[in-house]
Amino acid sequence: RGGTMGGNWFDNQLAFGANAGLHKARDLLKPYKDRYPNVSTADLIQMASAVSIELMGGPKIDMTYGRRAIESGDLCVTNTSREGFSHSAGLPDAMPPFSDNAADAAAHVRSVFGKKMGFTDREIVALSGAHTVGRVFKERSGAC
Repeated sequence: RGGTMGGNWFDNQLAFGANAGLHKARDLLKPYKDRYPNVSTADLIQMASAVSIELMGGPKIDMTYGRRAIESGDLCVTNTSREGFSHSAGLPDAMPPFSDNAADAAAHVRSVFGKKMGFTDREIVALSGAHTVGRVFKERSGAC
């Protein structure tokens, strides 16, 4: 399980600290979902991401449509659903002390995304960089 299934449409996923503020994006997308009910929420979220990247000066991302979206937040991962992770479905801790006893934030992020999920340093940087786009709001940082 996992991937782009439209899980961020559901309140239980929006409750994760790392998803703080995404309810605003979902609420902006709701009129489009209502107008185009045959477009899955999974496709709608990915399309919004691709358009946002392009509008920020990033590359144009070709879209392939046809993702199947889950129909219920009950099908999403839960806070303790991944073996070997202490909380938040394996998302990294925002502040020390780190659940894996890492000495610093860089070691912790490498532990979570590198050792446990198989990401390269380049992939970790790309994913982490996505959190720095736009303005910063304390209530949306996931650290509050």
